[in-house]
Amino acid sequence: MKARKIAFLVCFALIGALVFNAFGSPAAAQGGTLQIWTKFNDQNPQNTQDRWLADTLARYRAEKGVEVVNTFQPFDQINAKLNVAVQARGEVPDLSYVDSQQLGFFDQNGVLMDLTDWVKSRPWFDDLDEGALAACTTPDGKILCVPSHSAVHFLYYWTDVYPDGVPATTDAFLAKAAELKAAKPNAFAFTGKLAEKVSVERFYYNLIASYGGQIADEEGRAVWANEATMKVVEFVRELFAKGYAAQESLAPAFDNEQPFMRGEAGAFVAGSYSYVYLTPITAPDGTKFEGEITGAFDPEALSVGAALKAGKLGIAPQFAAPGGKPASLILASAWAIPMGAKNVEAAKAFIDFQMTTAENIAYSAAYGAFPALKSAGEADAFKTPYWTEVAKIQREYAIPSPTFADYDKGITLLADAIVRLITNPSLDIMATLQAAQDEYNAGLE
Repeated sequence: MKARKIAFLVCFALIGALVFNAFGSPAAAQGGTLQIWTKFNDQNPQNTQDRWLADTLARYRAEKGVEVVNTFQPFDQINAKLNVAVQARGEVPDLSYVDSQQLGFFDQNGVLMDLTDWVKSRPWFDDLDEGALAACTTPDGKILCVPSHSAVHFLYYWTDVYPDGVPATTDAFLAKAAELKAAKPNAFAFTGKLAEKVSVERFYYNLIASYGGQIADEEGRAVWANEATMKVVEFVRELFAKGYAAQESLAPAFDNEQPFMRGEAGAFVAGSYSYVYLTPITAPDGTKFEGEITGAFDPEALSVGAALKAGKLGIAPQFAAPGGKPASLILASAWAIPMGAKNVEAAKAFIDFQMTTAENIAYSAAYGAFPALKSAGEADAFKTPYWTEVAKIQREYAIPSPTFADYDKGITLLADAIVRLITNPSLDIMATLQAAQDEYNAGLE
């Protein structure tokens, strides 16, 4: 059954390629509208990412005379929705934002066009960072997307709470948390909510890796029922049992950010992109930093940038297992052309526009990630103390995405199992992890 499915997808991809070659160029020549999907809201901008897209599309229309229509998709649904649209052979965008951690899933399901030859022919190809390009390249060498930038995860911390920095290991962190407990704020807040894959991406997976564990093997099967994951669950259970972690860490939506933003949590796990959202923020001593999201983009005008400049806020790698090395999942944001796109040449032209040094700087800075173009990474905008520290964390501690055959399902099942173990300490850790692992692997048969 699996072989027949793969054969069908290969045939579908080949037929699709022929169709696109036949009809892609004429659509562009006729001035057809470019339909794109992103996780940014250009119609009602709420942050620097949204504002960047609105400004970029307006400028692109004016300079190129091409009408571009963006369909805003929720950040945690855009990849799955793209797959569904392609498999249903329905209306798909000409160009879509994609997350690099989904590459294996997209490849297995034949969702994206193979851009290998085209990418290698572009003037910007030699300027691409090798690591960023690797995030868009399958194990057999196909380039399925064009990376724009990459983001890593680390700790923001209030220097009033941690004047000597956040302790580097879980044991040292627990000792410090016990010292802090007599007075507020909480030692820590993080994204750890139920059935949310971002909780694994931002926190649990990094900690598991620091204990020497993995959660998926090279064949895409789950392998998270191991001693490293058990140690992580035990550590997080202790955080909550002793009142060291803010309860909102397990709350839905974005409530987990609030204790840190109010100055009630001493540290917070975040991505380099988080400075876009963490606004306003208040230090434990009551100093408030209110950021601006309109007008010319200036990182130091945002709340996080202003707090860093004032010395109230610090950045550090996430704490790790005793004797282990900190880990930070690296995620690349990219552009891809889905199978079934009608205006392929217009999509490629938009990618070319994005992959210039100036545009790559603007997008990366607004997003909160390090540019995929080496020339953009050398810009003054990425030589600030903030970006210097982010680049160091990326260079020294970045780890690749887990290789799940069904990324969303695997990450979500693991998140669900871990949170159930935290909220119900009577559950057997290994038995619960094994049951979730067996459920995922059974779906691959």
